[in-house]
Amino acid sequence: MNVSEAIKSRFSVRAYLDKKVDREVIYKLLDVARFSPSGHNIQPWEVMVLTGKSKDNLSNKLIEDVKSKRERVYDYEYAIKNMPAYINKRRKACNAKIFTHKHIDPKKDKEALNEHILENFRFFNAPVELLILMDKNLGDGAYIDIGMFAQSIMLAALDFGLATCAQASISAYADTIHRELDIPQNKIVLFGLSLGYPDTENYINKLRMDREEVENFTKFLD
Repeated sequence: MNVSEAIKSRFSVRAYLDKKVDREVIYKLLDVARFSPSGHNIQPWEVMVLTGKSKDNLSNKLIEDVKSKRERVYDYEYAIKNMPAYINKRRKACNAKIFTHKHIDPKKDKEALNEHILENFRFFNAPVELLILMDKNLGDGAYIDIGMFAQSIMLAALDFGLATCAQASISAYADTIHRELDIPQNKIVLFGLSLGYPDTENYINKLRMDREEVENFTKFLD
């Protein structure tokens, strides 16, 4: 698989095999991703690798937060203020496609909707959860660097037969994550990456999202 094929074939995997990912494999994956670019080579990314009890304990705490309807408070500004109409249209189309694929009517079937939400906080039962952090004092430019780092992880994972799903949703309970994993307050909990061997036969993994055509987001200037 070449790079172009990897980019086009990667998708958010929401069901994983009950198969352990060896620590050596995770190390090798991160050893590739560390070559990602960053402004002035600051390499602002920090990674916590959660497996076994550490992963399950955090998942259980986050599920408690969701079920008790605790206020969602990120370490950074996640919500989009004054969302442009064309962006909101894409967002709504994404949600609609997921619900249609899963045969969920979010207005009528609240139980199915709640279960759908909780899957994020179970990390889709992936055997590994990568938690991505950064220092608070780095400025907004570091977000660009870490986005590139995350893409490197998600693409390189394919070389190891692994799949991923990026999750900003879990960071809505950043205080819980800080507390449970003893993360200092000078660190920002950015997002999680579920990681594991994909369950290719699972119905949810047949879902694919649409992408805009090049002409819809590009201007060529001579």
